[in-house]
Amino acid sequence: MMKQTATLWSLLLTLLMAVTASTAQETVTSRLQAVSADATLRAGATLSGFGYADRTSERISYLGVGKTDLYLSTYILLPDVGTNKIEQISFPATKADKHAYILILSEDGKKTLYNQPCEIVSGVNQIALTTPFAIEAGKRYLVGFATKAVGDDEEKDPWVIPFDGTFGIRDAQYMAYGTDPYPTKNSTAKEFNMFSAQGYGSALVFVKLQDESKLQSVGYFLWADGDFKLVKTGAEIPTEVAFYNSGMQDITSFEVSYRFGNGETKILKRTLQEPLKPAKAMASTINIPAEMEGMGTLHVALTKVNEQDNIFASYSNQLPYQIGNSAAIDRETVLLERFSTERCHNCPPADRYVKDNIKQFQAAGLRVSYIVYHSGFFTDFLTTNESEELYVYFFDEGSFAPAMSINRTFIPSRNALVHSAAAYPSKEWVPRVKSDKQGVRIERIDQKIDNQKLTAVVSGVALKDSFDPEDLYLTVIVTEDNIPAKAQQGAKRGYKHNAVPRLFLTAPTGDKLQVKADGTFSVQLEGTLLPMWDGSQCKVVAFAHSSVTQSNRRNRTVHTAETAQLGFPLANAPVAPAQAPIVTVEDGYINIQGPVDAFELYDMSGALVTTSVETRLLPGTYIVRTFSNLHVYTSKVIVR
Repeated sequence: MMKQTATLWSLLLTLLMAVTASTAQETVTSRLQAVSADATLRAGATLSGFGYADRTSERISYLGVGKTDLYLSTYILLPDVGTNKIEQISFPATKADKHAYILILSEDGKKTLYNQPCEIVSGVNQIALTTPFAIEAGKRYLVGFATKAVGDDEEKDPWVIPFDGTFGIRDAQYMAYGTDPYPTKNSTAKEFNMFSAQGYGSALVFVKLQDESKLQSVGYFLWADGDFKLVKTGAEIPTEVAFYNSGMQDITSFEVSYRFGNGETKILKRTLQEPLKPAKAMASTINIPAEMEGMGTLHVALTKVNEQDNIFASYSNQLPYQIGNSAAIDRETVLLERFSTERCHNCPPADRYVKDNIKQFQAAGLRVSYIVYHSGFFTDFLTTNESEELYVYFFDEGSFAPAMSINRTFIPSRNALVHSAAAYPSKEWVPRVKSDKQGVRIERIDQKIDNQKLTAVVSGVALKDSFDPEDLYLTVIVTEDNIPAKAQQGAKRGYKHNAVPRLFLTAPTGDKLQVKADGTFSVQLEGTLLPMWDGSQCKVVAFAHSSVTQSNRRNRTVHTAETAQLGFPLANAPVAPAQAPIVTVEDGYINIQGPVDAFELYDMSGALVTTSVETRLLPGTYIVRTFSNLHVYTSKVIVR
């Protein structure tokens, strides 16, 4: 949720409104809590007309006001259904109101096109328009209702308007509040203020049209998710497409269009083995061939449903692609980022999911870097200005607590880079990360501390054709572990904070990284350490990434991340060859003599071949990195 600020928006939201919250995230005020749906609101098939919400959902979220002088309204955005007439608006409500309104607004929500006073009842309402409202082809309209009803705040019952709580469809997430029930030409934000209801599901508003033929077979495209980065031409890429049946008939077949950049649009057809019922969603996997070498944006859309043109065919999802011969290697590192605050009850319980992920990633041979930003919700004594600036790029309206991101991977179902920590099961994410590629490696983090002044030099290599040279950034942060909490909610006494950003050596969104012609880079950064920080508990975290500010969240990924103890270098330390473990090859198998913690064997292209001595190698020349007593040694071996 958005952080509380001293604005009219947040004051009204905090003082006047109550909404439900998922157990996975904290809420904006202490009054917010989940409420079960009354059976009278489960309308089943009794609500007639077109809508986006699930009429039979048992997961209901609510909105309400605690003051008698405010109107609360909710809307859906009606799709373009040609020249038609709206005859009826249907919706459930939790409170009766003798002085309510049904409303039709312009698409931008700034102009009232139709208002009709009405009386609403607790339960299902189906209200006919006194005069059917004529709509124009090519235009869209907000359709909904406004009520001044209030609940009994003393009995913790302020809820008025229900949402289905199942699927958050953007075209059905509009709310407004103010002293007026609808906008006028001179409305101020106090009189009428419209905003998104993202996170609550879809509004339970249904529209009856005079001609509903275009609404029989309709699919609302939710997302497309496929990894077209660093793939070879001709590869068949499994791509998940998800859509919602917002029509009135079962969906038995669909067509998806795809287009690489400005290339030719192509169609893939699918027949469903089991029909998709109205008000239900599904995901289906299709294989899209990586057929256009280069980089750009892949456009995917749901063009037909039941062999009929889909009214949402113009809604496309964009996936970044980079197709060709890549020099990327298997992923070696992973970055976990969290958002937290001491005023978050659910943050400490999320720790166990994070610890499991870190443990399993390390067991799989990945080097883990970890950062916990105290932002994205209420602030506390560990919040920094840089963390506040950063968090807004992870979610539509910032981030929330607790939220987590792994390598800033896009989560299509949330249209975000973050989810609750429990939504990252290690059994799923460890192989997912291991199968990924990386084209950038940080090889050294050299440090010098002189009278509290830290100088850090981060250097490495970016492999050819594995990154966009105009979209490569470096972020370097000094973090601290084992900081005693002051007033952590949801935790026992003695709780301690870890991986807290203390000092940003770069901009919070990263500094643009310049790569030399030979692929190498080196950046010198400086910052001042404060005496109250415990240097023995501090680390330097450096990660290379795409721009986190770019409009397409799918492109905001992390290439690699490395962590060094403060004051100690991360490097291949130059030591006498006699001290290094001795690497030999016998019958195609690696043998290592001397103390060794682990090893990595690469082919001459830079690709990781194995980390196991049980692997029998093909003839060729290899590079071996052995890890021993906190040192890294490099040698060359030839398999004959």
